[in-house]
Amino acid sequence: MKILSASIRTLLLALAGTAVVASTPLRADSRVDVGVALGIPLPHGYLDVRVGREHYYTHRGVFYRRGPHGLMVVRAPRGAIIRALPPHCARIHVGNVVYYRYADVYYQAVPQGYAVVDAPAVVHVPPPPPPAVEYQSVWVGDAEFLFKDGQFFRKTPEGLVWMEAPLGAITPALPSDATSVWYQDNEYFECDNVYFRKTPEGYKVVPSPFPR
Repeated sequence: MKILSASIRTLLLALAGTAVVASTPLRADSRVDVGVALGIPLPHGYLDVRVGREHYYTHRGVFYRRGPHGLMVVRAPRGAIIRALPPHCARIHVGNVVYYRYADVYYQAVPQGYAVVDAPAVVHVPPPPPPAVEYQSVWVGDAEFLFKDGQFFRKTPEGLVWMEAPLGAITPALPSDATSVWYQDNEYFECDNVYFRKTPEGYKVVPSPFPR
């Protein structure tokens, strides 16, 4: 019997370790990288954003950073570049310069997409309109959540934290881009992979009707 050399044994052990790591399931989206702790849930369709050495996430015009309780809602960082604008952006012309505004965040077009910039320093720029949808209080048992644009949040001493949609939560309205989905003669409404059913009290978060 041939005896494997030490270098070959080391290589085989390394390959075996890689296979074990690769087979470990991740709760996060497939775009998770070394900056994300395993097991931290992320909004469906999120985007990674880096500004220098700082790491952010963005989804539907909201920016997040990792905090002690999960993903914390933060102010859009100047210089952050996103590939596409959030929905319902307003276009503003200041002289020959075009800005795009979502809530109180301003963007300008750059070769890579759209960059977060300072608000234009002119007095005739109209103030940002109030958000189309305010945060709405939603209760599941004794737990209070805040609901806005299809996303759920919890209040913490450090600020708002994004949460996975809690089953059983009843919202007064659907997100503006929710789509009607029928399955076995029952109508559901889907937004960002979250499913709702209409009830007399509102729209209830339910499990996906489709077999996994």
